[in-house]
Amino acid sequence: MVVLFFSLDRKDGVNHMHNKEKQTDVIIIGAGLSGLAAARTLKKNGNTVTVLEAQSRVGGRILSTIIKGSILDLGAQWVSPHQHRIQTLIKEFGLTTTPTYKQGTSLYSLLGKKKRGLGNKPPFSPLSLLDITLIEHTVKNMLKSIGPAKPWEVPLGQKLDSLTMETWLDKKMFSKYGKAFYRQVYEEGLCGRLSEVSVLDILWNIKSTGSFNEYLSAEDEWITNGAQEIPNRIAEELGNNVLLNQKVWRIDWDETEVKVYTEEGVWFSKNVILAIPPTLTNRIVYHPPLPSSRDQLCQRIWQGSVIKCVLVYETPFWRIRGESGIAFNNYGPVKATIDGSNPSQKEGILIAFVTGEEARRLGELYKEERKIQVLNCISYLFGHEGLYPKEYFDKDWSADPWARGGYAGHFPPGVLSQFGEALTKPIGPIHWAGSETATEWRLYMEGALEAGERAAIEVIKKLT
Repeated sequence: MVVLFFSLDRKDGVNHMHNKEKQTDVIIIGAGLSGLAAARTLKKNGNTVTVLEAQSRVGGRILSTIIKGSILDLGAQWVSPHQHRIQTLIKEFGLTTTPTYKQGTSLYSLLGKKKRGLGNKPPFSPLSLLDITLIEHTVKNMLKSIGPAKPWEVPLGQKLDSLTMETWLDKKMFSKYGKAFYRQVYEEGLCGRLSEVSVLDILWNIKSTGSFNEYLSAEDEWITNGAQEIPNRIAEELGNNVLLNQKVWRIDWDETEVKVYTEEGVWFSKNVILAIPPTLTNRIVYHPPLPSSRDQLCQRIWQGSVIKCVLVYETPFWRIRGESGIAFNNYGPVKATIDGSNPSQKEGILIAFVTGEEARRLGELYKEERKIQVLNCISYLFGHEGLYPKEYFDKDWSADPWARGGYAGHFPPGVLSQFGEALTKPIGPIHWAGSETATEWRLYMEGALEAGERAAIEVIKKLT
């Protein structure tokens, strides 16, 4: 499993704000998928809405671009057939999806050895495979005891929140290859170390997808037209209600009104929805200050470190050799790869992920130095042909001033059980959205949509 959370920079119908005050029913901060979903829901209900976006584009952690005819996703990309909100939008906007290429052998480079296996089962010994089967069975049983909304409220949730994933996995698994495989899978998905996150955080993510099997479907397909098409189309619908280059620096609030300040002016509304990563909400000045529980929560949540690399080759050479392009690797900077080739084009596209400490290390290098290290690792995995892409692109999400990491936010032990309630609890007229606040498909594009709709419904109930 390669866990991903990831613009065609099209500004059609999106205008900038002149320096003056404005009144609107609801202000939304952030024009990522969650903020746009909230705005769409409110507008359909007949409410006036203004979306303030600090960047010069919409999409947030979704970022697609077109290079020499190829659509490349440098941010969130994959979707599941079980994600009904995103699938509805794909159909509504006349977009298509491409099944993720999984034919042939996949590479497992663990503990200094490279092994190839067919299908979903790693090429390990019967003992290691038994270990993997048992841990999956354990996870499935534990999921029955926690809810998708507030899993910290049950005794098992409290216990799981006291443990790091590192400690738990060491106790529950007995084979070295089984442990190495699951460490690689989870740390790539976290973009950090297992010692940094609570078991409850991980299991909550899985629970929110509906089931363990649906969780495994998270990367079954991707949007052929580029994931950016979804926020672009919603922004077009909203038109002048979406304002770019509007960095919010202060919010004044009481129980009846909100004042939102940017360098361009002041907006007045009855409610505000913040649809940005929780860590970034603390960069805004609030008057009066927010309750300490919210502040403490945002001090403790952490963003992973990830660089997404897109390599374009003359052909998908790995397919010709009977390989899927999927790799798991704990040697070198590239931790996982996956085939992102468009079936309508002859070029082969290999997507590589540099995460955690390696992402922070490579993030300190000049881009050309970073490219050399990535290509050397690709060559180690796929042979000398991997050294010679016709195009190379990467996106360091930790360096992005409006993301500061990826794929999303995570919680160390003890945080959810003490401060989890503050993640979504409104504070007067202030409401929270973003994929981290979702209860369905948390940390995915589907979760961003669900969270935006949920926050909008909260506001609608207050306005009626």
